Amino acid sequence: CAQSKTKCLLFLTLISGWRRTHRYAENITFNPDTAHPNLSVDGKKKSLKHKSQPQNVPPNSERFDSTVCVLGSEGFSGKHYWEVDVGSSTEWDLGVARKSIERKGKLSLSPKEGFWVLGFSGRDYWAKTDPWTRVMVQKKPKKIGVYLSCKDSQVTFYNGTDASVLFTFSDCSFTGEVCPFFKNSLKETTLRICSLREDE
Repeated sequence: CAQSKTKCLLFLTLISGWRRTHRYAENITFNPDTAHPNLSVDGKKKSLKHKSQPQNVPPNSERFDSTVCVLGSEGFSGKHYWEVDVGSSTEWDLGVARKSIERKGKLSLSPKEGFWVLGFSGRDYWAKTDPWTRVMVQKKPKKIGVYLSCKDSQVTFYNGTDASVLFTFSDCSFTGEVCPFFKNSLKETTLRICSLREDE
């Protein structure tokens, strides 16, 4: 029927737009030097677990000391795409942050502070705008795709389950390089960076 054809065309359009972002797929990794002491990064720097107890890690100016988060090792300009398997965590924030952000003390995850992130708080999804914007989700995502276009001053989040666009930050005030940003607030859960390229 016509309604089915319309739904099919819409789905194909979503898939096509989502797949176009994959040409900008990046082999990103976590930067252990920035990880909060309760976050354990595996040897390949692709898996991040929130430990119940802080680890014995050397203090440095790059490390987050109050907010349970970590940056990616790469600083970006241009266009880039990556995906994160959120696993069983029900308290996370993902996106990008200015490389020059403050690392010490409690952080306010908002664009005016240099963060463009999407978060999940147990039941609801929120774009951390100022004020926050609630994001309606049809199918709960197992993976979140992040597409960064510094040229267009945009960050778009995709649902890796159904290829739908969850939210787009527009007119982002990037200054200098930006880094992938990850926050996992739920103890004993893991976030993983997905492999999207053949060389990973």
